[in-house]
Amino acid sequence: MVDKIISKQNLKELPAQLVEAGFRVIAPKKGAETILFGEISSYEEYDEDCLKPERSIKEMLFPRTEKLFEYRHMRKGKVQLKENEDFAPKTVLFGVRPCDAASLPIMDEVFSWDYLDDYYLKRREETCIISMACERCDEFCLCTTLGLSPASENGSDILLLKLDENAFYARVITPKGEEICSQAEELFDATSDKAPEGFKGPEIKADLEQTSPWLDNNFENEMWDELGLRCLGCGSCTYVCPTCHCFDIIDEGGLKSGARIKNWDSCGFGLFTLHASGHNPRSTQRRRYRQRIMHKFKYYIDKFEYTACVGCGRCIKACPVDINLGDILETINSKAAAENSK
Repeated sequence: MVDKIISKQNLKELPAQLVEAGFRVIAPKKGAETILFGEISSYEEYDEDCLKPERSIKEMLFPRTEKLFEYRHMRKGKVQLKENEDFAPKTVLFGVRPCDAASLPIMDEVFSWDYLDDYYLKRREETCIISMACERCDEFCLCTTLGLSPASENGSDILLLKLDENAFYARVITPKGEEICSQAEELFDATSDKAPEGFKGPEIKADLEQTSPWLDNNFENEMWDELGLRCLGCGSCTYVCPTCHCFDIIDEGGLKSGARIKNWDSCGFGLFTLHASGHNPRSTQRRRYRQRIMHKFKYYIDKFEYTACVGCGRCIKACPVDINLGDILETINSKAAAENSK
């Protein structure tokens, strides 16, 4: 891959040129008190000052609610099915932060594991990620703790790093990134320069090498009692998280017609594991919050060799009772160190 230089002026022309080439362009969008990812037609609609939108890019590939197909009963017992079509337009996610981009390889694993989720995978295939390296962080950022950085390449097709007020270094990482450069060839210049080092990122809060082994041996630790008493089970952390992927499928309608709908769900909800018999293996919030941490820092690693967290910090910001994931990881480190010193 050949890295490029793009001037700030040319970067401002890129979204409109991609739209003209037939791409849907999604970016942190100006115009609302709460900044979210939304469709833009020009750079002027892009909020370049936004550190992170309130919600992640997850919903661009894995929507909050999605109609899988509609059904209609016909005569003589026949059923007509109408599948969802045109659900995966060619898309460029523009101005994505590296933590969000890094969530996609993590999500890819679960949606292509024992069952190939065509809806997610088709969208993924048709989506190109142009990420923007961070120049600052906030009090919620944990990317360095999770082994990433403000300029991580994971999941990006092109990574933009600021050279100065007038230009960006464009690290071209994948063939998708090369395709985007070819769509707007006149906007990019070839370079032999090295990429700038950029912002170093937040202080590392915990050593994750200790986290999984400690979790393996502390399923009944008293820490879960304290967290369970605090957690409201509201699901806010799940819905803003770029790697949480639980969903439910329901049929809506009646005898003659209806639709099958896929909706986000959360392991933090009491109904999530409720059996038809009435038994619930995670009947308390203690057990449900433990599952959240175990899944991200133990089970997902065991299954896919990925930590199911990118350190974006949205869960910390969204939590109404100030449960702080960074503090939890620091506590686990402290407990692991105390146990190892005995």
